[in-house]
Amino acid sequence: MSEREPRGTTGRSQGRPQRSPRTRSLARWRQASVDAVNAILAVGFVVGLAFFARPSTSGVEMRELTKFPSFSLEGFLDGSFTSDLSLWYADTYPLREPLVAADQWLEARYGIDTGTKMIGGNVVADELPPEGEQDVQEPTEPAEPEEREEVEVPTEDAMAADIQNQIMNGLYVHDGAAYSIYYFGQEAVQGYAGAINACAQALAGEAKVYSVLAPNNSAVLDDETLAKLGGTDQEQAIAYFNSLYEPAVGTVDSWTAIRDHMDEYVYFRTDHHWTQLGAYYVYEALCEEMGIEPIDLADQETMRFDGFLGTYYSQIRDASMAANPDYVEAHVPNGTNDMTYWDKNGTEVQANVITDVTGWNQASLYNTFIAGDEPLEHIHNPEKDDGSSVLVIKDSYGCAFTPLLVDNFEDVWVIDFRYSNENIPEFVREHGIQNVVFVNNISLAGTLTVADKLTSMM
Repeated sequence: MSEREPRGTTGRSQGRPQRSPRTRSLARWRQASVDAVNAILAVGFVVGLAFFARPSTSGVEMRELTKFPSFSLEGFLDGSFTSDLSLWYADTYPLREPLVAADQWLEARYGIDTGTKMIGGNVVADELPPEGEQDVQEPTEPAEPEEREEVEVPTEDAMAADIQNQIMNGLYVHDGAAYSIYYFGQEAVQGYAGAINACAQALAGEAKVYSVLAPNNSAVLDDETLAKLGGTDQEQAIAYFNSLYEPAVGTVDSWTAIRDHMDEYVYFRTDHHWTQLGAYYVYEALCEEMGIEPIDLADQETMRFDGFLGTYYSQIRDASMAANPDYVEAHVPNGTNDMTYWDKNGTEVQANVITDVTGWNQASLYNTFIAGDEPLEHIHNPEKDDGSSVLVIKDSYGCAFTPLLVDNFEDVWVIDFRYSNENIPEFVREHGIQNVVFVNNISLAGTLTVADKLTSMM
């Protein structure tokens, strides 16, 4: 039987077809594909194991990222802990910065850039009612601070997301500058005004309360362009805000203060903030309302920092913005440039009212003003001994505004309500403060989370 078998063959190999070179090549390609996918999965697995090796801030987006949630049995049972954990995981993935930057770079190259475009803007604003019209009638002569319903205090992350949405939803980009359109929301506006009224009621006879609303930077656009862009008339909106306050609250016509100087450098082009010059013109209007003499910027030392690319640029990466960045000009108070702040951990830090930010990241130059956004800050002016004091309740617009007050008062206190849980009336009484000034952007003041947070602090 073995004599019948051809040499070099076995019974096992008999009848097996020989694979062609093309088939062998295809098999090798398939195996290589499987190996590549396995390698990618392995890398992803290793990266995913770096559970806590995650960024806490985004330099590209210029914001703090979602924090790891605190565990509680109640949160675990109702599902809020796992929901917050998923949000943290999604917002802080490893290699986040280069991936986000690459995505923005790619999006910036879609289509043909004409230099003019709208980003977002799919917002339906509430109809602006007549001045003073609101759902709830305010008491005209409150003998005691009225009891208010408790509100659910928004988380820092929820408020930051709400504010970010307000800033970025409705941008008009033209010739290397971005302009934010304002959209009125009646419920939020009434909530904000109600919180300030509550503060004025609580401090009646003890401290004077003022409201300063910073317009969006679209305030510098001409009337024809504003009409084409839609949104809500900011002049009318500010007048409506002011009409809701009790007579005890001092108000400022910030719209006119800005529009009278709209051809000057009162707002940045690549960032949503006003410049300190823009803040100064509104500060002058506040001084008139307070009955004090405004400082003269020409009498103060000036520091300038070139190459600023702010929040708008970080989000849309417009090439014409990068080619023509902003500059930050800051004025150093004469009385003092020293200040103290307490960070989010309660640590006391010595800093400067105006910091030399030469050489800093180009996205961080606005932090020259009062060390940026901190929960609590104090500036004591040794050149004043009259016991005068002011508390500024602010968002980031208040950073450029606050240094202007230093030479007017012996003590300037600052609370960034977004990062603080201070009871404002109690804080004012504890420190014997005579004036309380709310300095906030009009869009931020028109968000429900901000209204709820401020209400919780009264």
